[in-house]
Amino acid sequence: MINYELEAQKNLKENNMKLLDELIDIYLEGSDPEMEYVLNCRNEEILLDGPESLTGEPEIDWDTDEADDLIVIPTSSSSEMYQVMMEFAQKQSDDAVNRLQASLNGRKPFPQFKDAVSELGVDKEWYEFERDYAREKMVEWLSEKGRL
Repeated sequence: MINYELEAQKNLKENNMKLLDELIDIYLEGSDPEMEYVLNCRNEEILLDGPESLTGEPEIDWDTDEADDLIVIPTSSSSEMYQVMMEFAQKQSDDAVNRLQASLNGRKPFPQFKDAVSELGVDKEWYEFERDYAREKMVEWLSEKGRL
């Protein structure tokens, strides 16, 4: 009997990790003024809400009882992610700090930053830093919503 309980706990943890990974991806994707991702708290399904012409599905009717189980998933803003990139840059060696900060101060800072990260060979560190940041935000959000 204990083995079944442990297996159930393991499956629950794996499902939560899968959901958290999906939420992190959505958070990092950023916002779209026409569409938003929604979490169905009853079954932990992620839905895309937007015009039917874009999603192929009818928009969510927020005036129904079923909508009580739905919450809009937050996404990062460009200004927020700019600050995250600055924070990452400041944690690097002096040469890397200068290169990364210069990329953020020029035109099109996001692609310039990603190019600089690649040139400096800190891609892995950047993506881990970015995902760790998003993970913190999503865990905080889930906790606020009573989902943890």
